Amino acid sequence: MAKIFMSMSGEGRGHATRVRSLVERMRDRHEITLFAPGDAYRFLEPQYGNDPGVRLFEIPGLKFHYVEGNIRLTKTIYQGFHYQMTDLPKLVKQLVDEIQTHQPDVILTDFEPALPRAAKKCGKPYLSMTHQHFLVAYDLSILPMHLRFFAWFIGLAVPMHYTSQKETIISSFFKANLKPRWKKKGAICVGPMIRPEIRQDEFHYVSPETESEDSNHPPFLLSYLRKQAKTDVVDILKESPIPVKVYGLGEREPVGSITFHEIHPQNFVDDLLACHGVVSASGNQLLGECMYLGKPVLGIPETWHHEQLINAHFLKAMGCGDFVTLEKFHIKHLRNFLEQIEEYRTKIRETCQGNDGTDDTIAILERNIPVEIPSNVDVVGQVH
Repeated sequence: MAKIFMSMSGEGRGHATRVRSLVERMRDRHEITLFAPGDAYRFLEPQYGNDPGVRLFEIPGLKFHYVEGNIRLTKTIYQGFHYQMTDLPKLVKQLVDEIQTHQPDVILTDFEPALPRAAKKCGKPYLSMTHQHFLVAYDLSILPMHLRFFAWFIGLAVPMHYTSQKETIISSFFKANLKPRWKKKGAICVGPMIRPEIRQDEFHYVSPETESEDSNHPPFLLSYLRKQAKTDVVDILKESPIPVKVYGLGEREPVGSITFHEIHPQNFVDDLLACHGVVSASGNQLLGECMYLGKPVLGIPETWHHEQLINAHFLKAMGCGDFVTLEKFHIKHLRNFLEQIEEYRTKIRETCQGNDGTDDTIAILERNIPVEIPSNVDVVGQVH
């Protein structure tokens, strides 16, 4: 049994969901400690806060900053430098103490800067598993010029997090060629990390005609919106020709076609499994799970959330959905999406349904366990 330390970004729930997919597959044979800031901690605390098998610690972290529902890059960058000068040094010292006390065998980070710095101070190697490294490692030549510029610009933040990882694992719902430099460095591309509830409860799609015959299971759309989303989105979604279940804005009274639901991991998964399609922000984790399940997506990324905007461009290029920026979203875009939804569904089935990078990632982690660690179970991907 090995000791594994994992840290993750706290912006949104995608990083925490990705890490949790690994934890649930490895906790039976390894001791796992998680370091999570912000949204990631709030997502993981109900599951691991009182779990004797997984240690969970809340840490300070980086996040996007909003003004009147819009991302403010200047404030985000300023607060990032403030974090680097104030919170980060103290956090690194605390994590150095944790590493020296518990002597982890494997250290993994999902785009969190403190644990890699602590590992380096302790002379220990660490691994990186992110989506964000696609910004610097992938050939993005299919993107429009302005998005290639922004990929370069926001990609400047990637090496500011860390640069000396032993392995670079890039988890993404889309495929692209690695740049020669990253191919030479041995970067590894894997599919999205699929959470265990989805793997266990794979859903076989029922056509809308069949759905409508069963009054207990009418077709509906699932929408996940960031809490900072503009209220205009709700005004548009309430005109949907089929019901919409909205997560991310908290529980409220129904409005038009919309019902509002508190974030609950199992309830959200149940609705994701059963929905007709998804209208959502364009985070890599959710898009990956939608592709795994064969769910077409209408992405509504924020104009200044360039990473999600790039994800949405790849979604459209794959033919598995469409997108429009949140600020330009109109009911006509939703109607067009519904008219073409079966074409998108067919394309997903033909190209990427069932794609899951969890096993590949676990194999990489476990091959980095020192050989002297005794184990009475097989290690995923280990040759005996």
